[in-house]
Amino acid sequence: MSNSYDPKTLSRRDFLRTSAAVTATSAIASLGAPAIIEAQTLGNPVNYGFIGSGSQGCAHLKQLSTIKTGRCAVICDIYEPNLKKGVETVGNNPETEPKDYRRILDRKDIEAVFIVTPYHLHVPMILDAMSAGKHVFVEKCMMKTEDQIPQVYAAVKANPKSVLQVGLQRRYSPTYRTAMQMVHSGVLGKVQFIRAQWHRNGSWRRPVPDPRLERQINWRLYKDYSGGLMAELGSHQVDVADWAFQAEPVSVVGVGGIDYWKDGREVYDNVSVTFEYPEGQKFVFTSICTNAHLDFSEVIMGDEGTIEITLGNNNPKASYYPETLAPDSPRRKVKKADTKEQNWWAGATAKSGATRGIPIYTGPTKQDPGFVEKEVDYAKKWLVSMGVLEMERERNPLALEEESFFECIRDGKKPAANVHVGAADSRAVIYANRAMDLNQKVFWPNRPSVPAESQISNKL
Repeated sequence: MSNSYDPKTLSRRDFLRTSAAVTATSAIASLGAPAIIEAQTLGNPVNYGFIGSGSQGCAHLKQLSTIKTGRCAVICDIYEPNLKKGVETVGNNPETEPKDYRRILDRKDIEAVFIVTPYHLHVPMILDAMSAGKHVFVEKCMMKTEDQIPQVYAAVKANPKSVLQVGLQRRYSPTYRTAMQMVHSGVLGKVQFIRAQWHRNGSWRRPVPDPRLERQINWRLYKDYSGGLMAELGSHQVDVADWAFQAEPVSVVGVGGIDYWKDGREVYDNVSVTFEYPEGQKFVFTSICTNAHLDFSEVIMGDEGTIEITLGNNNPKASYYPETLAPDSPRRKVKKADTKEQNWWAGATAKSGATRGIPIYTGPTKQDPGFVEKEVDYAKKWLVSMGVLEMERERNPLALEEESFFECIRDGKKPAANVHVGAADSRAVIYANRAMDLNQKVFWPNRPSVPAESQISNKL
């Protein structure tokens, strides 16, 4: 993704206006707790248990070790090396539970739990934790089977005071939130197409010290425990599409195969799926295990602009590519006028399919900056656009979603990645895998037949 843009293609006034819009949305995007709230919470941190300290679990624990609004009281993992690594990572000498996570749920001092376990264990643990009155953070995907969706909704309804948050960290990234504000406010024009990929070059297999541990350690390769590439990787990106289109898909087709890594795995080593949304929009996702070119990113394409965005290394980056509305576009006919002033998002002389993008800058800003601050902010954005200045690094979205979880518990806020978002994400993964397994088009249920609490298209 390019982080430079030829300044000759955009006037200073036009760039200022672009920057102003992005700055305004970045103010909305900020999820950092106000100092007064943080000060109150520091004296009363959320006491939590952590279930599953594997690779993703330790990624969370690394960030949690820096957050003072929560305290890790106990870690549970049945695999001793993972348990040891988790304790070392969080660093505050928590207690350990090597056998049964339910012992954590029985403790009155534990207010919340993080569930970062293999996919098939998520819902049973959610149901147990909520029945015990705990707040729950669960990694994606939330549900593995379609029948689990109403079970989780029933648990949420029965425990209205418990927070349930899903680990879709893009929802907490200021860069992604700013990009979505641009999409929803019409900066890209009419968005009909999103493309995403997650490409790797490797078997996805981990070394096993004892053959008896094969399915425990390499659980991602077996259908009893895993949803494969679609669940582990594609779930993040279909959530971006749902968020951008503000709807669930209506159908999905796809193909997958075990065509390269013929090592006894049961899940596909390559997938290619196409989702269709209510207004004919398409989302295309590919994932392969034989080539890492392009790595992973999402490209959101409208008739007046494109956003290319990635969460690479948990350091979000995004660029905006102006696009001139086609002369014979049906949307042009409904415009009141066709002037550079009204069509300023494309820039004074920007051409369709621009090869360089304007970085979406989400640095700190004030709601009502003074003249000097505006000029300084503009100068910074201008230098970033020319590649002279590095964009300020965004805080790790894992930390942002963890902090938000604690805020929801203490301050009664609602999670951005809530049960509705998690259910939509899970449904898309389940149906995509079904489409590939059956080699046929799979349709979402008729909306009227879906319980009202599960009709989530308007809640994304």
